[in-house]
Amino acid sequence: MHSSRLSPLTTLPSLNIQNPMNQTSQSKPNKTTVKLPTSLPCEDIFTNITTLLRIYKHNPSLTSCIHAKIIKLGLDTSTIITNSLLDNYAKCGQLEDAAKVFDDMPTRTVVSWTSMISGYCQKGLIDEAISLFWEMLEDMQPNEYTLAVILRASAQKGDGGLVRFLHCFTIKCGFIMDKFLQNSLVNAYAKCGMVEEAEKLLEIFTSSDVVAWTSVISGCVCSKMVERALILFFLMQEDGVLPNEVTILSILQACSAINDWRIFQWIHGLILKNEWRRNSLVVNSLVEMYSTNGYFEEGVKIFCNFCFLGDGFYLNDDTMAALLHGCGKEGFLKMGEVIHGYLIKHRFFPCTIVENSLINMYAENEMENATFQLFNTMRFKDIISWNTMIKCLVKNEQEIEALNMLSEIHTNGPRNTIFPDFVTMLSSIQACSNLASLRMGQVIHGYTARTGLESDVFIQNSLIELYAKSGKLDFAKKIFEDIKEKDLGSWNSMIAAYGIHGNGILALNTFTELKRSKIHQPNNITFLNILSACAHAGLVKEGFEIFTIMSIDYGIEPSTEHFACVVDLFGRSGRLKEAQDFIDKMPFRPGPDVWGALLGACGLFGNVEIAERAAKELSGLEPNSDIWRVALSNVYARVGKWEDSAKLRGEMRGVEKVKKEGGWSAVEVGGGLVRFGVGDVKHAESKMIYKVVHCIHEQIREGGLTEAGTN
Repeated sequence: MHSSRLSPLTTLPSLNIQNPMNQTSQSKPNKTTVKLPTSLPCEDIFTNITTLLRIYKHNPSLTSCIHAKIIKLGLDTSTIITNSLLDNYAKCGQLEDAAKVFDDMPTRTVVSWTSMISGYCQKGLIDEAISLFWEMLEDMQPNEYTLAVILRASAQKGDGGLVRFLHCFTIKCGFIMDKFLQNSLVNAYAKCGMVEEAEKLLEIFTSSDVVAWTSVISGCVCSKMVERALILFFLMQEDGVLPNEVTILSILQACSAINDWRIFQWIHGLILKNEWRRNSLVVNSLVEMYSTNGYFEEGVKIFCNFCFLGDGFYLNDDTMAALLHGCGKEGFLKMGEVIHGYLIKHRFFPCTIVENSLINMYAENEMENATFQLFNTMRFKDIISWNTMIKCLVKNEQEIEALNMLSEIHTNGPRNTIFPDFVTMLSSIQACSNLASLRMGQVIHGYTARTGLESDVFIQNSLIELYAKSGKLDFAKKIFEDIKEKDLGSWNSMIAAYGIHGNGILALNTFTELKRSKIHQPNNITFLNILSACAHAGLVKEGFEIFTIMSIDYGIEPSTEHFACVVDLFGRSGRLKEAQDFIDKMPFRPGPDVWGALLGACGLFGNVEIAERAAKELSGLEPNSDIWRVALSNVYARVGKWEDSAKLRGEMRGVEKVKKEGGWSAVEVGGGLVRFGVGDVKHAESKMIYKVVHCIHEQIREGGLTEAGTN
């Protein structure tokens, strides 16, 4: 019987293998049985059994059937057969059955022990494998195959001490000259991060092959010794050893980590020169190297050459997803659509990872309809699919729709084993924060507490922002104080929270506490938040001192946003001339944020001269913007220059492309969000609302607060 002639079987044929001593002349052969003639000697029965076990070594159900027949024939005392049976169960992952066979064996050989240890390793039960190895040493000496298996287990566990012991044991037992065992030792040292020891072995083993060299190179890459990996790559070739596919894949990882254009060009040229460009795994890694390190166009070129002009090769799902991610990040919508068409043509769908990247690509390029269409047609959605959609909605200021999606996940997700993760919660908290929706934010906070997600520092930082924007500064402070390991984002969030509420002194105290902790150094966001807090609290002196120490003490060069904060700092305090002088001394050309801050301050104090200069600068920077026109019109109106104000607003209506978006606000009532604009009468109770507003206005006027409120 030859294995090449066997057709695939779903069930084992009736095995009529009989002990020759029990056979009778009346037994008739069956067409579907494997039968031995009466004259067949016992060794041939063993041969047939072991042959069947070898044929069905990856089929657990057939192995069990053969096992039953072995017991029936009384052959379970044979060490050869039980070793084969044990090996089958181990390779099938049936470790309970394998362990039972192992425990019941009357006599165990080194093969028995090795098969059982190997089975544990394949299942990832490393501690059990090592424990069994120690037990084996009490009974017999392992061979080179056993040592290779246990070295692999040591590498998986990262137990460098055990690797050293096995190295010594290998020398003691005289197995050190075994080539396979040498490679196993080198690999074990390298995977345990003991790269220097692995390199020493390369020098000792003068005939090291590509497997040994590749193990050390991979170990260097895993240990983030990427420059050393490249040096070893050159030394390997000097030693006359040519790299293989695995070597090149490791070197591509090293090059990607280095992120140097010249290195990228070198490895790219090497791949082309040595015909690895026809290897799909290598090309996939090459594309990912370029696309994940900011050289997206190069990755696209390889994709086009490989897939459109190649010999029918296709990039894998992960690489296609990386390319689509790059299209979204870099704004390459047209290329993304080309890739989308390619994916449809070559039947990549359904593929969740690629579809998720497509959704993200269209969302990043503000193609909302395409995003929803793709999402709705997905056959299999995972939590990443939902997260991408929620993030897209929040980015496009559709927070209510985003929260509705969260509700849908909570309602229908468990049926598809989809549950919100910390990314879902981050986006949802951001939606609540944008809406200042305290009630919904508290519901989400409760969910994070029940599921253990609240312990994530990013969740905690987002909650600080949520409560600060919702007017609950005490809640924000409580969360900040409860964070066990604060990161810089925690400090930044708390400083911003105090700034939102105009409490500059507490913001300064928190900033001082951050500096004293010496755990984190303030970054550019920290300075933005503290400068803004000082501006809102009128702390001009303190704010300007902080701006000064940015570059001197912390080496942070102020950006245009920092300069805008200082202008706002002076402007809110009425020091408009100082703000103007500060702008004139800026080391680079002021942007719209800077002039916008000055113009906004002029509106507070009615300084027409400086306002007109700021508006003139903004007209050159943003000729089609309506914001500066409205601001200047308000300055004119404030000082009673009604004709100039009306003239400017008339110009707005006449200028093409200048459109003012109507302002709107929202208020949370009974758990629902109500959006309204100026003069809005869409609400069902608008008459009652205006009546109440009128009453409030009358009370304010009667109380003599109208003038104070205006000033």
